[in-house]
Amino acid sequence: MDRPSKIVIIGTGGMGRETLWIAQAHNAARPDQAFEICGFLTCEKELHGSPVCGIPVLGAEDWVEGREGIAAVCAIGDPRARRKIVQQLEGKGVAFVALLHPSAQISEYVTLGVGGVISANAVVTTQVSIGNHVIINANATVSHDAVLEDFVTLAPGVQVTGGVCVEYGAELGANSVVLPRKRIGRGAVVGAGAVVTRDVQANTVNAGVPARMVRNLPAELWM
Repeated sequence: MDRPSKIVIIGTGGMGRETLWIAQAHNAARPDQAFEICGFLTCEKELHGSPVCGIPVLGAEDWVEGREGIAAVCAIGDPRARRKIVQQLEGKGVAFVALLHPSAQISEYVTLGVGGVISANAVVTTQVSIGNHVIINANATVSHDAVLEDFVTLAPGVQVTGGVCVEYGAELGANSVVLPRKRIGRGAVVGAGAVVTRDVQANTVNAGVPARMVRNLPAELWM
């Protein structure tokens, strides 16, 4: 489809409100490519019909289904919840767009999937592959030859160094660091401030300096 001119933001929590700010900053910097921000969507019925940050809450996530010319951005920080919503809506034909804050520095040699959110002062250098529905928060850095697979979340201040692979749905906590050429397994969680010095197993929680596995995630939470 052609680039949509209208968007809705899924989620009214902190990530949703930050994503609104990113969209507004994009519109101010690139009026020729501005989006009309139609409103928020959330399953929290008590918010329906009320404004959040001056933007109306239109209804639940399925409000966007069947509305031509309106795309969505899923601004849910939890990668598991984000994946569930995206898969439901994509199955109904809903399109998604990426939003990038104008202060983010992104090399021309970066490939970027659909539906992602890249926040203020993020830096993504060269030959980096970013999958679909990836969230890169403020001041995070992603260095050369790194791979971020679909539904990855980088919290503020994360440092992903060269040659790192962050697999599907993994989540890196604020100010965590991943040393070069390490692999973060599918669905893994790395705690805030951790330093990853060796590969991280899939569907585990890891913390500390150096990072060590704290526990396995329950099977129902596996990505």
